[in-house]
Amino acid sequence: MLGTEPQLKDSYVKSGQVKLVFNPVLSHADRSYQTHQAAECAGEQGQFWAFHDVLFENQGSFWAGDIQAMLKQLAAETGLDTQSFNACLDEQRYYDLIVSQDEIRRRRGIRGQPVFDINGEFMVGAQPFEAFAQIIEAQLGQ
Repeated sequence: MLGTEPQLKDSYVKSGQVKLVFNPVLSHADRSYQTHQAAECAGEQGQFWAFHDVLFENQGSFWAGDIQAMLKQLAAETGLDTQSFNACLDEQRYYDLIVSQDEIRRRRGIRGQPVFDINGEFMVGAQPFEAFAQIIEAQLGQ
């Protein structure tokens, strides 16, 4: 998605034709809970998508060590207000939100990742921009 996302934003999101919504997949125990909450905490500073990208780029480092310490370090490295970010993460401010979003995903039968829901039409797996564009254009009637 990281390669396709900028194209989608430029072609459809900026014009208001498409809205990107990210829903968590809590399939890796506490590490999933912490990383998803970290993205929401970054969102408080208007940096959800930027931090989302940082998390995906660094996901290989999340399997060992103190996950919260790693997330706080990434927040500092990316220029977030660390006092605000750290307080948000320490409070587990978004725990209930991400759990409820994950429950919705499971009720809809979405088990794998990535899965893209384009107005009820599911696309499974990483896809090129053209695959998204074909579905979006058809739904826009273009």
